[in-house]
Amino acid sequence: MTSPTYASTGSPPPPMTPERWRLVDAILQAALACEPEQRDAVVAAACAGNEALRIEVSSLLAVHVSSADDFLERPAAESFGAPDVPLLAERLASALEGRYAIERQIARGGMARVFLAHDLRHGRRVAIKVLREDLAAAVGAERFLAEIRVTASLQHPHILPLFDSGSADGLLWYAMPFIEGETLRSYLAREGPLPIGEAVRLAREIAEALDHAHVRGIVHRDVKPENVLLQDGHALVADFGIALALEQAGGERITRTGLTLGTPQYMAPEQAAGERVLDARVDVYALGAVLHEMLAGEPPFAAPTRQAVVRRMMHDLPPALVTRRPDVTPVVDAAVRKALAKRPDDRFPSAAAFAAVLVVPLDGGAAAPAWDGGRIEPRGRTVSARAALYVAVATLAVGLAGGRLVDPSSLVQRWTVAAPPPTVVSPANNAGVSTAGVTTDNVTLSVVDRSGHPLREILVNRPWTPRFSPDGRRVAYGAFGAGRQTSDIWVTDVDAGTTKRLTDDDADANDPQWSPDGASIAYSVSAPGGKDVAVRSLAGGAARMLASRDGPQFPSDWVRDGSALLVTEETGPNRHDILVQPADGSAAWPYAATSADETAARISPDGRWVAYTSDESGRAEVYLNSYPSPGQRMMISSGGGVHPVWRGDGRELYYWRDGALLAVRLSGTEGARPVRGAQTVLFEAPYQMSVNTMYDVSPDGQRFVIVRQP
Repeated sequence: MTSPTYASTGSPPPPMTPERWRLVDAILQAALACEPEQRDAVVAAACAGNEALRIEVSSLLAVHVSSADDFLERPAAESFGAPDVPLLAERLASALEGRYAIERQIARGGMARVFLAHDLRHGRRVAIKVLREDLAAAVGAERFLAEIRVTASLQHPHILPLFDSGSADGLLWYAMPFIEGETLRSYLAREGPLPIGEAVRLAREIAEALDHAHVRGIVHRDVKPENVLLQDGHALVADFGIALALEQAGGERITRTGLTLGTPQYMAPEQAAGERVLDARVDVYALGAVLHEMLAGEPPFAAPTRQAVVRRMMHDLPPALVTRRPDVTPVVDAAVRKALAKRPDDRFPSAAAFAAVLVVPLDGGAAAPAWDGGRIEPRGRTVSARAALYVAVATLAVGLAGGRLVDPSSLVQRWTVAAPPPTVVSPANNAGVSTAGVTTDNVTLSVVDRSGHPLREILVNRPWTPRFSPDGRRVAYGAFGAGRQTSDIWVTDVDAGTTKRLTDDDADANDPQWSPDGASIAYSVSAPGGKDVAVRSLAGGAARMLASRDGPQFPSDWVRDGSALLVTEETGPNRHDILVQPADGSAAWPYAATSADETAARISPDGRWVAYTSDESGRAEVYLNSYPSPGQRMMISSGGGVHPVWRGDGRELYYWRDGALLAVRLSGTEGARPVRGAQTVLFEAPYQMSVNTMYDVSPDGQRFVIVRQP
């Protein structure tokens, strides 16, 4: 059956009211009750010359009778009557001999089979997808490959790239990286509804990928959990542009193969109605449906049959997530329903706009978005949390007012508590004292995600050396209290938005370092000869002086068993050594004490390596060396680098270079020298440089707390 479209009539589709839907559904049911060859005549007679009505019913009828729900869900026996797997593998191996060594089949579905192969030229493992032969014949190799080359140009951290494509021995194929991971579909099947923070983070990563393609004129058209791969917990959008390539290259001949492009649970109404002129808003709709499923455990219009899904999608309002998941914030709930609006004009105008109001909660709390009104902020450019807040609230309030989905005042209330002024708890009386109005002296303490988007600002005066607690829930830092001329140690619970003052004297305390068990904090404190190192329990009590020597010294990290501290000691103008200070107060011993300036030492999670900054080469670089006995040194940075910090599992090391935060992958067997892997620029930021490290990373590597300069 050839499905008509509104594009062919030159007229816009009429609005889908409940009354109109009941008429459409009645005609559809009558047609489905007839033999297939009689259905067109029944529809034409029932519509009685109403071309718009006939288009709607015919397009829905075409969706219903198609036997495949999506690219990868048809049974193998239905999808591939012939050839069998061994024969197809042999043909593929023969066709690609000298280029790829075929190993085995790893997936199959309605559109294609997927084989694991070895790229002989580049020495890498790849996944080769081979289209069904009848589908390849309907599409035409030359036209399909011409279309797929456009999408092969996409390069983005959250897009699975296309390496190669071709046609040989009647087989139409394309090659992609082989990912050691799983699809979002299999992950959801195993885990069920995801934690809110994880679901929102994945949705933002998918949105970044979509936005990258949309601004280049490419719409995915088939966003769904099957087409999202997870690698190290991060999203990779796969088969990008394949749906468009099939449509453009094969046109309506695709329908004769029994393959339906798109999956009803994630198809926007205009896509389900057969519209050929589609824009980025169909991907916004699909992403909204995927996020709904990640949070609620099922798509928004789940139903037992394809027909019932389409009926619900056309007729029902998007369900409120809070009815299924009470812990979902009102802003996320409202944003998902806006993305699922039936009219494209009522949705977010772009994936970037959707992502901007998707807030990654901090262990259930709220946070502030970052949106410039259009695209996702380029890495390195950030917006103040307050300014972004106003834009996001105004956008949601205007966009949702017509549907009365959420009271805009509730959004304003929710957002205004996203980054509250800290409540200070005095160690003397434990009473809460408001610090609203404390100035930041043009330096801010921000919690951001891996893209640099602000999650929360901690409102303090002149912050210094922030450190995440071992559980990632709290941040300790030095800062000046209202009316004070010296710094104290403060601890902020990032989730609750409350702050406790750990020290309260005139001793100018700074440089906090959490003990491995999170029960105490070591810090530097002013002394007659410079600065000494003290330790104070979070449970209360007096500080214990750990090390007192002439000149400034300050702790930079605890050894993982709590037996010692790594300490930076000033030895002259712009010169520092790294010492190991035993926790029992006995004499320190030098770890890195040369003529170079060596600072910012951080020990690896397994306690076997120290990362630090040294200018021995003539400029600051990041090095690793073995611990406790140095001697296996290696350079990590290239072209300069300072202030290394480890992820909690030791598999990533972060450092700064020219205002950008970089992540370096590290691997290797236990006890062996780490192997330096790929390096990625996470984001740029106006980072406040100092001798000690002015930022830190949460144990899971998902959040960074940074002292930002003006």
